[in-house]
Parts: sequence; C-alpha cells; structure tokens
Amino acid sequence: MLQEYLKKMEPRLKELDAEIEKVKAKAGTSGAELKELYKDQVGRILTARKRVRSELAKLGEVGSERFEDVRKDVERAIVDLKKGIDEIVERIRKAA
Repeated sequence: MLQEYLKKMEPRLKELDAEIEKVKAKAGTSGAELKELYKDQVGRILTARKRVRSELAKLGEVGSERFEDVRKDVERAIVDLKKGIDEIVERIRKAA
C-alpha cells in the first residue's frame, strides 16, 4: 500500500515542481518591486514543498497503523503547496 501511494505521488510532485519552476522564472522577470514580493512568496512555496517531502519521508518510517494519518498530512501539505502556487500565479497574472 505504501509503495503504491508513493508511486502515485511522484508524478504529482513532479508536476508541482514544474509549476514552481515556472513561477520562479516569471518572478525573476518582474520589476524590482514585484521581484521582492515574489521572492517572499516563492520562499513560502519552497518551504511548503519541503514540508511535502518531509511528510512523504515519514510515510516510509511509520507502520501501517499510522499510514492513514501520515497520508492525510501529506495530502494537506500538497493542498497547501498547490494553493500557494496558484496564489502567486494569479498575482503575477494580475501584475502583467
């Protein structure tokens, strides 16, 4: 069950990583004032990304009895990460 879940999550994480890279590239081409704002937001996104990886690492360490609890933490972390990405994309879009 754990290996199946991790296998399922990998493409999802790669997709999020690609979105983060796009955001970083767009933020890098913005004006100085917006660059600073985006720098902070990108920092928060990267922190959320680390949290997702950390939660996934925990999955390998927990027994099957805790799998569901940790899986829920992973899902919440991914939702938070996606929300952060979407927010910065929307701000970039509005500023353009």
